[in-house]
Amino acid sequence: MSNDEFLSGVDYPHPFDELAAELCAGASRYVCILSPALDHEAFDNEPLAKALSALARDSRQTQVRILISDASKLVGRGHRLLQLARRLPSTVLIRRLAEHPDWHGETIVIRDRDGVLYKPGGSDHEGFYEPNSRASAQKHLELFEELWRYSAQDAELRSLSM
Repeated sequence: MSNDEFLSGVDYPHPFDELAAELCAGASRYVCILSPALDHEAFDNEPLAKALSALARDSRQTQVRILISDASKLVGRGHRLLQLARRLPSTVLIRRLAEHPDWHGETIVIRDRDGVLYKPGGSDHEGFYEPNSRASAQKHLELFEELWRYSAQDAELRSLSM
C-alpha cells in the first residue's frame, strides 16, 4: 500500500497497521510511537517488528521509543514489540505514562523528522498518513517529547529472565 501523498480517513486497525510498518521501514534515525495500549491488531505484526528491529540494529544513533498508558495487555498476551524491547533494551524503549492533560488518547507513529501516521483518540476511521511532512512531524514530535518527559519505566515491561 505505498503512497507518498497525504491520506486522510485512514481506518484503524487496518490499513493503519500496514501504513505503520511502511512508515517505520523507511526510517533512518528514529521512530516514536504513542499508543494507549499498543493494540495487537495494529502493532503486533511481523512487518512492523522487522522494520523496527532493522532500525534498532542499524547503528548506535538509531532509536525506537514507544509510549503507552496501559501495559497489562502487552504483558498478559505477549507482543512482538515488547519482545524486541527486551532483546534490545538500549535502543528500543517502552515507557508508560498514566495520564497527562495534553494526551487525549491519540495514536501516533513518527518517523525521523518527516513522516507521521495519526489516529485521534476515540475514532477508528479519522486517521491520517503524511509520509513527507516536516511540519506535521515536528508538531507531533513536540507532543511526544513533552509526554516522554513525564513518563516512567514500568517494572511490568522489564525482562523477567534471571
